[in-house]
Amino acid sequence: MKELLFQILQAVIIAVIPIVSAYSIKWIKQAAEEAKASADSEKIQGYITEIANAISDAVAATSQTFVDELKKNGTFTMEAQKEAAQKALNACLASISPAATAFIQETYGDLTEYLSNKIEAEVRKQKLETPTMLALPVMESTEDTTAIAASTAAATAATIAQTAIKQLDAEPKLHEQD
Repeated sequence: MKELLFQILQAVIIAVIPIVSAYSIKWIKQAAEEAKASADSEKIQGYITEIANAISDAVAATSQTFVDELKKNGTFTMEAQKEAAQKALNACLASISPAATAFIQETYGDLTEYLSNKIEAEVRKQKLETPTMLALPVMESTEDTTAIAASTAAATAATIAQTAIKQLDAEPKLHEQD
């Protein structure tokens, strides 16, 4: 009887091993493909981030070192605008990696045209951004200061009173004897 069970078990194992192996190989290949796709996606995201940062930095630097001074002096002409665009393009080209350059050329074609369009869009975006306020507005009179102090004191007193009432309500109450 033991020998018969052993032979049946051996036959089942021999039949199952190729099936399990085939599924294992298929699963390993699928996992490898997913890992490759994920790595490619991460690489592409890295290129896109690198390119976007290079464009933004090039526009900001050109604006700060070239455009702002010309605008302040009232000499920002169409010719100066073209020169600023070329300076931003050169700065951008100098700062992106060869791999990111190859990615742009593979994906979008002409590198200069692609970057020029993105630089123009970034210039527009940076023009539309409003600067953030770095300081609080100055109080104009002492009456405003007094009113603010009075309302702050009233709010504090109300908070203290509410807290005291809640604490009193939370204490065990003594029952009156009849």
